[in-house]
Amino acid sequence: MSEQLSEDHSAYSNIETVKVPFDVAQCDGDALYTYLPNWLNSLKDEELQLPPMSSNLFQKHIRQSHLESSMANSVRKMALSEDRLFTIDDFEFGRPLGKGAFGIVYLARLKKTKFICALKMLHKSKINEYSMAEQVKIETESGFKLNHPLILTMYDVFHDEKRFYFILEYAPHGQLYRFLQKLRRFTNRLAASYIYQICHALEYCHSKSIIHRDLKPENILVDCCGNLKLADFGWSTKIRHADTMNITACGTLDYLAPEIVGHKQYQYQVDNWCVGVLAFELLSGHAPFEGTDDETKVKIANINYTFPDYFSQLARKFIDNLLQKDPKKRMPLVDCIGHDWLQKNAYKYMFGPYKCPIYVNMDE
Repeated sequence: MSEQLSEDHSAYSNIETVKVPFDVAQCDGDALYTYLPNWLNSLKDEELQLPPMSSNLFQKHIRQSHLESSMANSVRKMALSEDRLFTIDDFEFGRPLGKGAFGIVYLARLKKTKFICALKMLHKSKINEYSMAEQVKIETESGFKLNHPLILTMYDVFHDEKRFYFILEYAPHGQLYRFLQKLRRFTNRLAASYIYQICHALEYCHSKSIIHRDLKPENILVDCCGNLKLADFGWSTKIRHADTMNITACGTLDYLAPEIVGHKQYQYQVDNWCVGVLAFELLSGHAPFEGTDDETKVKIANINYTFPDYFSQLARKFIDNLLQKDPKKRMPLVDCIGHDWLQKNAYKYMFGPYKCPIYVNMDE
């Protein structure tokens, strides 16, 4: 066993580097949306079917190669060269990146070092009005605890009289939802590669006792080379004890698991359900239980969905194994990663060099 681990360690010691030629220049702007699926489709089967990595080994190596792990702990010192909290005056602002019910996210840059980031601002008045203080606390706790290249990095948090501020990693290509809108539906290889990345990100969250609870294309961002970044932990929750169950109804209707729709207790398996819904939507361009709110709830409760003709048999089996009414029968994330659909179609390494230089026009 130790010899096998040693061989695996040698084989995957450079996990952060690309395994086959990848043209980073083709990732500029909207060029990524045609380059990445075409690049994946051009790969030979043997290039996709490199020896699969065990989940534990994959997590170990990407943590070791995660270049931002030290930055998350030292950005204040690096950016300000002094031990004090950030203030809003430390930043200059570019365009808005997104807007929600409780605040807005801006492209931002530290004045002192020109360090690029995203600054999420939450209005305290809105948080108090909707009794969301506990969720902000959990989002902060999750952000500091999660350190993974497929999860959006939270560098720091500060506040003033009116707002909370989250200093976040900037993902230049924005929401996965925008990518899906551009292509309408993903190729088998692109969908599988992205589901492979999401399974690893979620499994890491679960290993830290965190349930995301709001997985959907709008809450997944795309970095400079097309890799995914799981984001928006505003509805996440932490499992304090192994037998702790949740009853809070939250998330997006199209992605809600039957136990949430039925107001029953639930745990980690609600995220596994969402992986099945996401796989269906990436392959088809729409969620499997679409309809009016009432129709969607009935469809989810009855597990009523049909596959388009172009879905492969492997993809159908993968999704069927996740869209199970009984949470205990849903495929574990480790088994998802080892499933034939992903092993035969997913690219199992990061796209491009792990970290690309980011050049940003703040006003575009």
